[in-house]
Amino acid sequence: MNKLPEAVTVKFTELFAVLNHATDDLKMAGAEACLIGDFSLVASINDSCRKMQTLEAEIKATLNHFAANYNAKPEGKSGFHKKDRYRTRKPGGRLRVTVAGKVIEEDTIAETFLKTLRIIGLERVAKLNKVVTSVPLIAKAPANGYQKQRRCNGWYVTTHVNKVSARTVLEEIGKELNMPVKIEFLER
Repeated sequence: MNKLPEAVTVKFTELFAVLNHATDDLKMAGAEACLIGDFSLVASINDSCRKMQTLEAEIKATLNHFAANYNAKPEGKSGFHKKDRYRTRKPGGRLRVTVAGKVIEEDTIAETFLKTLRIIGLERVAKLNKVVTSVPLIAKAPANGYQKQRRCNGWYVTTHVNKVSARTVLEEIGKELNMPVKIEFLER
């Protein structure tokens, strides 16, 4: 939480204090109900207490996710870009990827890239929140801009990649999902 502005951090600290006090009050009421033998009330209070604890855990998880992305690179500065500033516009060749014991080799780098993501699992990859050319790699809605996207199984997959960005993205995905990924480039 220390990465967020101080005012936000203070308010979240107050919220967690209030949630803890409310949970403690429920626990006390549950203990009193147990002493008088009203076990239906005890069950109801225990259920409320669990819901309160779940709410606190979900808020903390959301806060951690936001804090992790709050200080991320500004849009346009993140993603995968070719480092060679003297690049040419010749055809990029072909890509051969080996993942999960399968060899994937299509006519274009984009087709091989898409098929590899499908084999890994579009939903699993979407959870990683990868960005390519300032656009989500996989999203439920299409991106606005010139980036090439393909619709696949209800997802929009950004296929605006070259051999450098495709390699970088696939290697990072493999590393984060603990899947061995072997990538080879074949010249035409």
